[in-house]
Amino acid sequence: MALVAAVLSGCSSAGRSADPGPGRADSATAATVATAAVPPTAPPPSAAAPTAAAPTAAASTVPARLVAAGCPSEPGHAAVIDRARQRAWLCDGPYREGEELPITTAISQPDPGTYPVFAKQLLTTSTFGGHFSYLDRFVAFTRGWRTGARIAFHAVPRSAKGVPFQPLDTLGDLNRKGESSGCIRVLPDDAVRIWDWLAIGDRVVVIS
Repeated sequence: MALVAAVLSGCSSAGRSADPGPGRADSATAATVATAAVPPTAPPPSAAAPTAAAPTAAASTVPARLVAAGCPSEPGHAAVIDRARQRAWLCDGPYREGEELPITTAISQPDPGTYPVFAKQLLTTSTFGGHFSYLDRFVAFTRGWRTGARIAFHAVPRSAKGVPFQPLDTLGDLNRKGESSGCIRVLPDDAVRIWDWLAIGDRVVVIS
């Protein structure tokens, strides 16, 4: 595609005395025996101190970071494009940053390889596809081998009235592969993510 311009008591029960019940002739004797057996000055038996429950480790709420295919082993921000699956993802060193992004690409380009981001424009335009369109959040990283036009991530092309030239819910659909002339079409919100993540000189890795 060619482009113009630019997170997540212990209860103690009270002791109850045994009821001697009616008809116990030796109740007084029993009381005397009980008194003799337990000196009045003897302290009451102490209740066992409650045992504190061992603290349990809190479950971690931080998901494990995923090492993702194509992400560079060196530190730094990068992005990966998988045209075969019509997916892209952002990288923080070897780890994927967030979820995969649905994309729509050309069939044959860009070629697999590693490219540096060399230009960023909030808005540019295109006449490829037979119509004039606006391209938002344009992040260029290589050029097409047919015309030399810049190839970039950008939001789905739109008309001057803001109407997208591709239904947003079709991004990532393998049947739509090839609707782009070369650039990497993404959802508007994902275009913002990419724009904020990639700086001039950061790497874009095309793995298929």
